Amino acid sequence: MRVGIGYDIHRFVDGRRLVLGGVEFPGQTGLAGHSDADVLTHAVIDALLGAAGLGDIGSHFPPDDPKWEGADSLELLRRTSEMLREAGFAVGNVDSTVIAE
Repeated sequence: MRVGIGYDIHRFVDGRRLVLGGVEFPGQTGLAGHSDADVLTHAVIDALLGAAGLGDIGSHFPPDDPKWEGADSLELLRRTSEMLREAGFAVGNVDSTVIAE
C-alpha cells in the first residue's frame, strides 16, 4: 500500500467562480489560478501522483503552460487516473479536508 499527501493553496479573488471537487458554488467568491483553481481536486491529484512516485501536479500540468489555462480540474484528474493505471496503480481510498477562510 502506498500513501500520498497532497495540498494546494489559492487565494480568494473577486471575479472568479468557486469550484471545489468539480462542483461550482454560484454567488461565492472564487479562487485565483491558472486553471479553474479547484483546490480540492488539485490536492487529490497531488496526493495520487505522490503516492505513485510520479512527481507532482506542477510537473504534469505546469501553471505556465498555456495548454492548461482555464483547464477543468476534473479533466486533469482523469488524465492523472490514466497515468496511474498505465503505471500499474489503482486507487483504494481518498480522504481530503478543505479549510477556507
